[in-house]
Amino acid sequence: MAKQAKQIPFELPHKPSFDMADFIVSASNEAAFSLIDSWPEWPHHAVALVGPKACGKTHLAKAWASRANAIEYKAEDDIAVIPAGTSVLVEVLDVAKVNQETLFHLFNWSKETSGYLLITASIPPNRWDIGLPDLRSRLATLPVAEIVAPDDHLLMVLMAKLFADRQLQVDLEVIDYILKRMDRSFVAAKALVELLDRHALADKRKITKPLAKACLEELLDR
Repeated sequence: MAKQAKQIPFELPHKPSFDMADFIVSASNEAAFSLIDSWPEWPHHAVALVGPKACGKTHLAKAWASRANAIEYKAEDDIAVIPAGTSVLVEVLDVAKVNQETLFHLFNWSKETSGYLLITASIPPNRWDIGLPDLRSRLATLPVAEIVAPDDHLLMVLMAKLFADRQLQVDLEVIDYILKRMDRSFVAAKALVELLDRHALADKRKITKPLAKACLEELLDR
């Protein structure tokens, strides 16, 4: 009997929920969640949300933006046409490429018009290499909501959610097997789920311990 050909996996979009109620709260992000969730009772008109890649910053930021009816500011946007009092989300993907003059004016504009400003980044603003003194002094005053490395509970629930987002049913004993052997980071969890999904689809098989073992080894070889 001829060996069955593998199915070619299509890269279909996966749309995770960004609702505040669906954010996974654990010891590593509880303080950050509490500060963002306390809006509009923030201690300052602007707040920084920081943490490593894939830690949930975007989820929490978009959940806040939905609640605050905030706009997501892009580099090409003109501050002058934003309605006064509008809440603004600025996701800083690369600190080195921040337009300092624009961020300075946006900071002042949001305060003057009684708006709110949420800035996301990988590191706290007081550690940014800022050459503009006035902006540096303002960023130093920001309350920081920081998400730190995930604990065991968060990784377990995160893996389950990542699988659920892709409509994958995976036994808890398989997830437990993975957690004991994977790199303990948000990025590693996301990469592993994507790889498992791709192989499971290509081979038309369930996600099992042997498949998990093979994917873990593949990631180590990269």
